[in-house]
Parts: sequence; structure tokens; C-alpha cells
Amino acid sequence: MRTRTLVILAALAAVALGGWWSLRGAARRDAGTVDRRPLFAPDEIPLESVDRVRLERPGAGVPAIEFRRSDAGWDQVEPFPHPADPAALRQVLDTAAALESTRAVDPAALEPDARASLGLEPPRARLVVGWPGGERIVELGRRTVAGRAWVRVGGRSEAASVDASLHAAAVEGDPRQWRSTRLLDAAGADVARIEVRYGPGDGQFVVLARAGGAWRVERPFATRADAESARSYVDALLRAEIDAFASDTVTDPGAFGLAVPEKSVRLVAAPGPGGAAPRTVSLVEVGVEVAEGAPERFARIDARPTVVQLGNKALAALFPPPAFFVDPRGASAVPADVRRIEFRRAGAGSAGVGAAPAEPDFVLERSLDEWSIRAAADAAPAPADRERARRLLAQLCEARAPAVAFQPMPEALMRGEFRLLGAGDAELARVRVAREEGGQWALDNADGVLRVHPAGFDVATDAAAYVGRR
Repeated sequence: MRTRTLVILAALAAVALGGWWSLRGAARRDAGTVDRRPLFAPDEIPLESVDRVRLERPGAGVPAIEFRRSDAGWDQVEPFPHPADPAALRQVLDTAAALESTRAVDPAALEPDARASLGLEPPRARLVVGWPGGERIVELGRRTVAGRAWVRVGGRSEAASVDASLHAAAVEGDPRQWRSTRLLDAAGADVARIEVRYGPGDGQFVVLARAGGAWRVERPFATRADAESARSYVDALLRAEIDAFASDTVTDPGAFGLAVPEKSVRLVAAPGPGGAAPRTVSLVEVGVEVAEGAPERFARIDARPTVVQLGNKALAALFPPPAFFVDPRGASAVPADVRRIEFRRAGAGSAGVGAAPAEPDFVLERSLDEWSIRAAADAAPAPADRERARRLLAQLCEARAPAVAFQPMPEALMRGEFRLLGAGDAELARVRVAREEGGQWALDNADGVLRVHPAGFDVATDAAAYVGRR
């Protein structure tokens, strides 16, 4: 009897334990299941066709911001025109299209307090995504716990609990960051003139102009520009970026140092067909210091309402030292094109450009790879030192001065002038040479710009230095 009772009790216990375990497993499965559903059906938002993004934040006291896409790319069109950042906009679109709902409620079925807790009457923000023939509106409500937030899609009655990633961008983030942060938008423009103002004075102004593919400095002195420096400057401008958007509503420009801008950079396009007037491609105006010792400055771009902040990197790209633009070589002639070199001592009637030159003190002349020298008008040519002649051409046409000074040639220190001639006696360049007593050398083209070389530069101005060895 006892054995039978024990068997029955054991069987009942096994059945009870099995039922408990089954219920426990089901409860655990139910607790770990989340009903995730895409907020939008596949291709409900055709990302590749989207050409309009608008964000409204009624309670933030800021105007709506809208971006549109054209064949040229994305641009902000409201509250004012400004280039947009296509990557930033695509990230917003991808985030919106990928939202998943884990819970849905009908606000109309809730008590007033519960309905208000959704934050959708009115919404914190409204995102409109449009394309030809359609659009979707996403109303963004209150954030909740565990990184969730409430949203409602226009045309649907229910509110959905979704990941708060879209809220981070559209409600808590700064949509001004959806704009392009490039300082100048001149890509593809045929820039023919660059005006760089370093300060308010007339002498603090550098102007470069391009004609026939070559750049030339027009101010503060008319002189040759370094072609590579001019190209790299334009490239640096197109890569430069602002640090931040400071304000879109400026009532007092003086608060940003912009009442009277201190510096500026203007890019001007070449005249259009039919003699159309040149147009300004882009203009950046930089204000004065607003805090003593502060490295950053505030600026305006193309007279847009927004004020931007520039850091050291952008300021360095905008305003390199004026000497950066100057061709640091004594002459732009190609050594291989030079057939004759004439030298005239200072005070011996060196002529200006276009004037008949005085009789040279000595002449170096090339025939194939050989050089000859004639020390007087009636003297017979003598063999010249080929290596010394080659070195002279390298000094005059290829050596890049480590320093450039905007000042006239010191006449008292001038040793003379070299005149370089090519085929048919065409004048290629004139280079004047000066030297401090036992010190630095300077070359110029009678243009008010000195190319300064160290003491060891040692340009030979004596005919005897070129006579002799081959």
C-alpha cells in the first residue's frame, strides 16, 4: 500500500513539475519577444528619388529649414539659399526610412493625460520628405526611456514607439549642420581674379589676375605671380571649411566684429561671352577680433544672413603671407631658350624696359652646347666656361629666393643688370642684381619686389669669372 501511494505521488509530482516548467518556458519566451515592424514599407520612401527635405520645429522659435535637390546637387532654399551637405541629408533620410516600431497606440483611445504624454499635440518637430508625385510626413513627439521616442506618420491614426535616432538629428541636433561647411562654393568657376584684403589700409591689399593661363600680381606691385602658389591657393580655398554656424539672425553685426569687416577674399570670374561684365563668384568677409587673444574670427559668406566661425586652419588658407603669391625666381625665362646674356654695370646706362640698351660690359653667347664671351664691343669672342654660364642661368631663372620683400631696389647696392635674349634677339627678361657689403643678394625686375638670397648665392658680375675653362 505504501509503495503504491508513493508511486502515485511521484507521478503527480512529475506532472506538476512538467506543467510548471512548460509555463515558465512560455513566459520566458513571451518576455524576450519584441514585435518589431518597419515603420515604412519597402520602397515607401524612394530614397534615390527624394528631392525635398523640410524640417519644422514649431516650439523652438526657429524658422523652418528646407533643402531641395536639382541637377547641380542639394541646396538649402529656406530660410535663405545656402549649399547643402548631401552626405548629412542622406544620413537623415536613411535614418527615417529605417525606423522600426515596437509598439503602436491610438491617441484617440487614450485619456487626455496619456495622450499629452506622447508629445504629438503639437509635435516637437515635423519632417517632410518629398519626391516627384509624393511625400511622407513624420511628426516627432516626446522621447521616452531606454532610447525610445514617439512618432506619427502623416495620414495614419496610430502613434508608434521607435528608436530615438531620428529625434537626435531632427529635434535635439542642429539642422544647420545639414548645410555644407565648405567656406567657398566656387568649384568649376572660371576664376580670373583674386582680391585678398589683409587689413583696412590701401597697402594691405593683394590682387592676382589671370590672363592667357598665367597669373600675375597686380597689387601692391605689378610683378610675376608664382603659378603653383596661385593654383594651390585656389585649391586650399575650395577645401577650407568653417568651424561652426554662429547665428542666422544677426541684429548687431558689431557683436561679431562685422560692423566694418577687417579682411576679405573675393573670387571673380572671367568676363562672359559677348563682353559680359565679370561677376563675383564668392566673397568672404572676416570681422575684427571680438575677444582679445581669441584665435577664431567670425565671417560672412556671399552676404548670406548667417554668420560663421572660422578657426586657425581656415584663416591660414584665406590669408597666406603676401609674399606667398610672388614668383621667387629672378626671371621666368627657360634656360634652354636663352641664346645670349648681356651684362651692364650699374651706372653704365642700364636702360628701362622698352628703351634702347646701353653697350654691355660683357656678352655671353651660346652656339649649340658651347659658350663664348666677348668683353668689349670690338673684342673677338673667346671660349667661355660652359659650367659657369649654366650656373648663371640657373641662378637667374631657376633659383627660388627664400625671402621676398616688397620694396624698391636699393640703388646704392646695385651691381648691374643681366639681359636675357632668345632666338632672333627677342628679349626674354631683365634681372637687376644687388648685394649688401658681404651680405645678402637681391634680384628684381624693376618692379618693386626683391627676391632675397643668402650671402653664399654669389652671382658673378665680372667677365673674368666666365673666361677660361670649358
